Amino acid sequence: MAEPGPAGSGGEISSASRSSRFAPDSLALTLLLTVLVAFGALSNNTYLPSFPAMSRELGVPASGILLTLSAFFVGFAFGQLLYGSVSDRFGRRPVLLGGLAAYTLASAVCAAAPDIATLIGARFVQGVAVASTQVLSRAIVRDLFPPDKAARLMSVMAAVFTIVPGFAPLVGGFMETAFGWRSVFMLLTGIGALVALTVWKGFGESLRAPDPFALDPARMLHNYRAIIRSPVFLGYTFAFGFTFAGMFAFHSASSFVFIDLLGYRPETYGMFFTMVVTGYFLGSLASARLTLRFGYRRMVTTGGMVATLGGALMMALVLAGFRGWWVIVGPQFLFLVGTGLIMPNSLAGALAPFPDKAGAASALFGFLQQLTGASMVAIIGFAADGTELPMAAGILAGAMLAWMAGRFAIGAERRAATAA
Repeated sequence: MAEPGPAGSGGEISSASRSSRFAPDSLALTLLLTVLVAFGALSNNTYLPSFPAMSRELGVPASGILLTLSAFFVGFAFGQLLYGSVSDRFGRRPVLLGGLAAYTLASAVCAAAPDIATLIGARFVQGVAVASTQVLSRAIVRDLFPPDKAARLMSVMAAVFTIVPGFAPLVGGFMETAFGWRSVFMLLTGIGALVALTVWKGFGESLRAPDPFALDPARMLHNYRAIIRSPVFLGYTFAFGFTFAGMFAFHSASSFVFIDLLGYRPETYGMFFTMVVTGYFLGSLASARLTLRFGYRRMVTTGGMVATLGGALMMALVLAGFRGWWVIVGPQFLFLVGTGLIMPNSLAGALAPFPDKAGAASALFGFLQQLTGASMVAIIGFAADGTELPMAAGILAGAMLAWMAGRFAIGAERRAATAA
């Protein structure tokens, strides 16, 4: 029987184009997907120590430098809506290679930027490009694995991913001190080129049947409408999104709480941050070991209960008038253990109903995730009153809403199974 034609012809992708040097269960593929997931954090955390030097050399205030961060996130959020449908049409591999090529070029422009306007524009393009790594890494996992195995792999990826936010600023600080801020973007240029080469040489195509109508505007609208009408998708997406929002509540307010309110030095705050992130690492490891045994649904509900316990404990201690590092660190560590259980499993659950629209579902998932997290940051900023209370309330609200959303998704799955 003849093999179907390539993606560009509208038929199935050929077996030759699907061939890959990286087997689905291989360590090499796991590492590649983990690096792809980490591109967003790597692109931002690595250059954070360079802000003062960039401000001096480019002759702009700190607010101008922060626009480079905002531009990245704007591009990142909306770029996710683009890549899903494009990859559903043309396949994961060519779209991923295109995104990595654009990322590498944008990083090189950042390194050579003569002024702040050029840097902001290049950072926007960098954000649009890096969205491809987020959307397609998730879609590739969904292409290759059933939900429980996908959740297990995502748990492993999440556990390894926690290393990046902690070590990227250290690497960036060293590069800044030794070679200047432009060397940081040169490093990112090299990483982008290396990963692109790895994908080109080692990764085949994971999408078996491209959708020839995926880029038709009416079809795109139909796909997004079908996905967002799914209560299973919405439940698991917001389980992830509200957990993400709880994390953002901590990220946006914790430096103020530890440094200004409690009087700790910035380096001590960094130590506390590392301590709480360890909770996410342990939760992700536990998820990787337990998901195949208990299923992704139980991991989502268990994680929701653990995260809610952490948020409730912090809230109770704050309301009782206790003050100290342990009031925040201990409960937030517990919240992040629950987060490590929720995130990979809710992601797997959200994408499970759409094997034929995994790219579009992954894109919409990421967009809603970012929107939910950004909303929490705005709420925390509006509610700031000089105490720990808004942060604690945001963490508890995120955990409780995540647990409720997970329960809603599981109930929707059961109703759908009964109806079938």
